[in-house]
Amino acid sequence: MTKYLIHIVDMSTELQDKCKALITDAFDKHLNEKDIADDIRKKIQKEHEPSWNCIVGKHFGAHVVHQTNCYLFCSYGELSILLWKSG
Repeated sequence: MTKYLIHIVDMSTELQDKCKALITDAFDKHLNEKDIADDIRKKIQKEHEPSWNCIVGKHFGAHVVHQTNCYLFCSYGELSILLWKSG
């Protein structure tokens, strides 16, 4: 059974692979949803410029405006991850 599952994506395959690695690493290091989201956001901003946002949780809704090719909604286990770049 796969822990990582993409639901909606608007980004290159290369960036998707990078995000998957960042997400997996963050889940391996942290237990708290806020810490996982912060870790993912900080690491992607180091490599792909600022203005990235990340939400990790079980129950949330969102309507966001994102840059083209900079949006990922996926799940890892029971938690959902929304990662996008704005501005």
